[in-house]
Amino acid sequence: MCVWDSGKSLIWNGISKIEFDKALQQGLEKLKEEEDAMMRSPKVLLNTPSYRHFRLVSFPENYNNISRLGQLSDELTKYFIREKPDRRFNISSVNVAENEEFKEYCRSSKSQICLHHQYRSIDGSCNNIKHPDWGTSMRPFLRLMPPEYCDGVSEPRCGSRAELPPARDVTLKLHRANYKSDHRFNFMFAVWGQFIDHDITATAITRLINGQMVSCCGSTGIDKCYPVILSEDDPIFILYNTTCMEFVRSTPAPRCTLGPREQLNQQTSFLDGSVIYGSNVELSRRLRSFQGGRMAVTVSEDGKDLLPVSIDLTDGCNREEEAAKGRYCFLAGDVRANENLHLTTLHLIMVRHHNRIASQLQQLNPKWDDERTYQETRRIVTAQVQHITYRELLVPLLGEKVMESYDLTVRTSTYSTVYDDTINPSITNNFATSSFRFAHSLLPGLMKSYENTSPDSLTLLRKIFFNPFPLYTPGSLDRILMSAVGTDVQKANRFFTTEVTQHLFEEPQNSTEPKKCGLDLVSMNIQRGRDHGLPGYPKWRVYCNLPPVKEFNDLKKFMDDESIEALQRLYKTVDDIDLYSGSLSETPLKGSILGPTATCLIAEQFRRTKFGDRFWYDANAGPHSLTSDQIREIKKTTLARIVCVNSDDVKEVPENLLLFSSISNKNVQCEHLADIDLAPWSEM
Repeated sequence: MCVWDSGKSLIWNGISKIEFDKALQQGLEKLKEEEDAMMRSPKVLLNTPSYRHFRLVSFPENYNNISRLGQLSDELTKYFIREKPDRRFNISSVNVAENEEFKEYCRSSKSQICLHHQYRSIDGSCNNIKHPDWGTSMRPFLRLMPPEYCDGVSEPRCGSRAELPPARDVTLKLHRANYKSDHRFNFMFAVWGQFIDHDITATAITRLINGQMVSCCGSTGIDKCYPVILSEDDPIFILYNTTCMEFVRSTPAPRCTLGPREQLNQQTSFLDGSVIYGSNVELSRRLRSFQGGRMAVTVSEDGKDLLPVSIDLTDGCNREEEAAKGRYCFLAGDVRANENLHLTTLHLIMVRHHNRIASQLQQLNPKWDDERTYQETRRIVTAQVQHITYRELLVPLLGEKVMESYDLTVRTSTYSTVYDDTINPSITNNFATSSFRFAHSLLPGLMKSYENTSPDSLTLLRKIFFNPFPLYTPGSLDRILMSAVGTDVQKANRFFTTEVTQHLFEEPQNSTEPKKCGLDLVSMNIQRGRDHGLPGYPKWRVYCNLPPVKEFNDLKKFMDDESIEALQRLYKTVDDIDLYSGSLSETPLKGSILGPTATCLIAEQFRRTKFGDRFWYDANAGPHSLTSDQIREIKKTTLARIVCVNSDDVKEVPENLLLFSSISNKNVQCEHLADIDLAPWSEM
């Protein structure tokens, strides 16, 4: 707050207005210099692997001012720490919410008068009446412990005794390929995990005002750049004569009090179907038909519903040769929907599912208008997404014992979740940046072919990236679904297929342009953790109340010798081990597919997601809640049934669609799978 001192000079939290204005001016000048430098710098070429990646995670241009405020927060914090070193340890007491630059952002949610609406807001606001901004889109990730930046404010984490090993070296020496399938899980397990990850997390990076992406490998002196450096013995260096992989730092989040950098989540933190419906009003309206509560679709040549299309030829997915045939990439509630063919297929299934439910509700309630039908359908579909995630994904992922200890188990009783308005459901920074990225290790190098060929044919994983075009071919939807159901995943561990460490987002094989080298997803994950200032792996074990790690020998209790040796060759001290690499090197817990640290951090997030959501499907949290009869029907939901009734003509699937068919998970005829009864929603 601002007060007047005896000399009539305005004081801003112990800082005079004159000095604050000076800091603000210097900060704005620094931002202008950075923007000018980025405009002058080389740009990433259209439709290269790096361009595709940037378009997946780049900040929407209409939110550029939020990015600007985040950078200004950094500059103000650094100025006062530099000029007033005595303020370093209480810099968070400097409140800038009333400054003209920050006022609108800081008041945009805090000042909301939240009413007890029957339906969720699209952007997640007012889910918590006391804290309207908790879980809202375009807000900072939550920290479970303070960040560790090299300069204490914003510079990427550095080593405690020596430089951290280059992220790419960690990939090559620790996260190499070692193909061992996990025959319990099929590829749909990874696809559903990615689907719900995109529902709750989307880290943003800044792009230029004109939509271009700065080339960090071709630039110097740009704070936003943090490229991945390659050594001379790197396979990519040898094959493509390149020493650098593009990497732009995440957009800093604005802060209403000064302090270390935070990062923005573009999605709502709630498991609310925003991956289907969008997490801002503008997008959500683009996705609706405004007829009978249904979502917008396009219709294929054979009369089947497809997702609406995106005709932007610079979106990183569309190709001129496909556009010439009238085949475009698709528009969905999340910009990453086209990232791989199987993910696009799941988006399509869920939009078809929404429209199927909406049509049934209209028949039951002909007096309902479009808005009522849409909102009731959205509520049902969201409830089903929550139920599938906790019943079919998390149980095999975390194990029944962990599910029980964190109270994540789906109960047979109707109202079985107690909403707690003191729990902040916001996605934690470590979950978005590290812990839930474990699924990248599941990805196989070869997929069962979705093409109309022999049942034993296989296709490289790289062929499904940014390639939704097979969905235009009649009969392909079912083959793509069965490809995911029939392909097993790799074991969740420290090993990754070269399809994602050397060939990520590569050009299609039939491209007429010179082939450009793919990206390394693992190096980018490690680099992102450092960019976000995630503390080293041992501190997360302490957070999870696990036995502490003080030296490399301590790792022997929960890691194999080969992993420890690789880590010791890379890191000078055990304290410097990156969370991503350390947690994936642990031996899995009994009943879980992950080690204790990743299991703890994932379970902690899903506990927040469940108990911090006022609209959770089986919580009795007010008049907006589902009735007991409605909840009883929702708990009949299976992903298998949803895929069956919304595919073109799938006849048989495993009972749990995320697990490989087996004695305990037999294939079932679609007609024998229970469907939910919508009679409890009838008002006739």
